[in-house]
Amino acid sequence: METIRKLDPSVVDTLTPSIHAFLPLLEKNRATIESIRRDTFQFGVTQRQMLDVYYPPSVGDSKPPILIFVYGGGMVWGERVLPPPNDLVYRNCGAFFAARGILTIIPDYRLAPGAVYPEPVEDIRDAFRFVVSHPGLSAVGDTSRVYFTGHSAGGTLVLSLFLSESPRFLEPHEIKAHVRGIIPRGAGYHYEDWPTAFTTMLTPFYGDAEKSLKASPLGLLRSASQDLMAALPPLLFMHSEIDTVHVLEPQKAFIAEYEERTGKQAEVVVCAGHNHMSEHWALNSGEGEEWGDDLARWIKSK
Repeated sequence: METIRKLDPSVVDTLTPSIHAFLPLLEKNRATIESIRRDTFQFGVTQRQMLDVYYPPSVGDSKPPILIFVYGGGMVWGERVLPPPNDLVYRNCGAFFAARGILTIIPDYRLAPGAVYPEPVEDIRDAFRFVVSHPGLSAVGDTSRVYFTGHSAGGTLVLSLFLSESPRFLEPHEIKAHVRGIIPRGAGYHYEDWPTAFTTMLTPFYGDAEKSLKASPLGLLRSASQDLMAALPPLLFMHSEIDTVHVLEPQKAFIAEYEERTGKQAEVVVCAGHNHMSEHWALNSGEGEEWGDDLARWIKSK
């Protein structure tokens, strides 16, 4: 973790060093990670519409809660299991939460430039609907206790799923019947002041700069109806201790708006010692896993 603390906190510059810091630790635990049962399902018609399910090794008298884990990648990169030699990510995340008694789902989704908004959000919605309606999965997991967590762009997609009204992705009765919590982690709450390299990439995804602001989680929150706010499940905000200012400042604005709209004090957990890219690499490495335990405890407490 000392290596992570010394890195420049900018998003891109931390990716490769973070990989190099944790990959040897994950390799030492490969057998443990791969011992967790993993099944793959197709929830749509394309290769990007598939999901992996990680099963708790043992369950008690009641069904375990379900966590839908949405990875990030700037809307242009990422998959539920990365290619070798990084093929323990995101298997390490699925195995980590499954080992703590949570049925864990990691879906893929369509990426830009081939996909445009709102197609990836629709993929996350369709993965959710597939899980709660699948007889085999609903027999294993408690579909009345579904939680969503999304990192970076994945957090943007998850928040858009619940905050958008035009289009509306989920009906209020679906949320009430199934969803118990949302955990954005270092999400992109808006991209107004992000570096040009990112905004140039994201503007075509949304259509234009004005649309990207309106369709961002902060834009959606500001325009959300009271009915939507009343149906919003509990939120737990997570971010890395050494996160980039382009995440932390928009998060402050989002939390301020959320607290004003709901009258609730936001719950915030800091992932100690981590930069924007390192937290998910840490799970099942033996170092820097505390944030994962914090998330698991929050889920179990609801």
